[in-house]
Amino acid sequence: MELKRQTALVQINGCKTSESLPLCLSHDEPTPILSPGHALIRTLAVALNPFDYKMAKYFPSPGTRVGCDFCGIVVGLAFGEDEEPKIAESARITMNDRVCGSVVGNNSQRPLEGAFAQYIVADIHLLIRVPKRWSNMEAAALGGIGWKTASLALWDCASLGLQGRPSEPLQETQLPVVIYGGATASGTMMCQLLRLQLTNTAYRSGYLPIAVTSERSAPLAMEYGAIATVSYTSESCVQDILRIVRQFTKASSVRYVIDCITDAQSAANCMKILSRAGGRYVCLEAFDESWRTRRSISIEMVMCPEANGVSLNLGPGPYTRKYDERKYELGVASAKQIQDLVDSDLLKTHPVQEIRGGLGGIIKGLEMLCRGEVHGKKLVIQIPS
Repeated sequence: MELKRQTALVQINGCKTSESLPLCLSHDEPTPILSPGHALIRTLAVALNPFDYKMAKYFPSPGTRVGCDFCGIVVGLAFGEDEEPKIAESARITMNDRVCGSVVGNNSQRPLEGAFAQYIVADIHLLIRVPKRWSNMEAAALGGIGWKTASLALWDCASLGLQGRPSEPLQETQLPVVIYGGATASGTMMCQLLRLQLTNTAYRSGYLPIAVTSERSAPLAMEYGAIATVSYTSESCVQDILRIVRQFTKASSVRYVIDCITDAQSAANCMKILSRAGGRYVCLEAFDESWRTRRSISIEMVMCPEANGVSLNLGPGPYTRKYDERKYELGVASAKQIQDLVDSDLLKTHPVQEIRGGLGGIIKGLEMLCRGEVHGKKLVIQIPS
């Protein structure tokens, strides 16, 4: 099919007000061109992430498209010579399939890649085929940001480096993993992947997620697999976590922590939680070295775009990343893992809140996220054909 122009959300120079974002709808954007190993997708729904507005706000690149998570219909496929059998076998994606996933919007090195558009192009190896029982909004809420971030945090050797996975659960004593921000969209995905299994064995993945949340969000974390929760506002937060560890395991300390919040308070608590002998700390935002209290703790900041096999040039600092083949291969392997969980009806999406208005409603939703008005929900927008 030949498509030349479309509507998409793009970055612009400057903002109308001090509270608005530098974004606008453009109705004369080129449709992205297929490359080998990719699919052209007609967008049905998109989900919003903090990444979408933070990149536009703090790393402006006027003209680039915005958006990551999507659900859509495959309307085109491209393969290179001798590539089609391998791709078809690994991805199991065909024409007219309903799929979900994520691309890397706000990327000046790939300015046409954003998901907030009528048509997008995505790597076929990283797509998830959507079951008939799921709505378009549920599929967009799954997208790819959440499970790719979780996969890098849990399984990459530079992060926690955990060996147990849902398809290959550990048989050893279950180990505690603290998820600070366990009721966030990333947190609920991590809780699930730590607990779920795809085998008929009597044991699970080998890990026990303990979620640090607000009191209001604690039930949500429990619903998604946390064995217990602790309030981050409690003066005894650290002591409560260590008490839970002793209650549920034979361990007396914590070796693994993921910080989905990453501010001075969360980092301070996480440093106190980890064993005196050392441990692994993974964060989702830049870590200030002044927060480090012990050199024996390994610290790694996860950047989801690396699982897409892309590089980011965001100037000096921790957010600039070069292409990393190991992390891309982990993304591809994780897509297969997520597909199996979805097919087995074992994985749940974060609770959905619909924002109306099609592509025009996206800016409203992103401004809601930016103002901190969204709690325990994934904002999703349906895109009319």
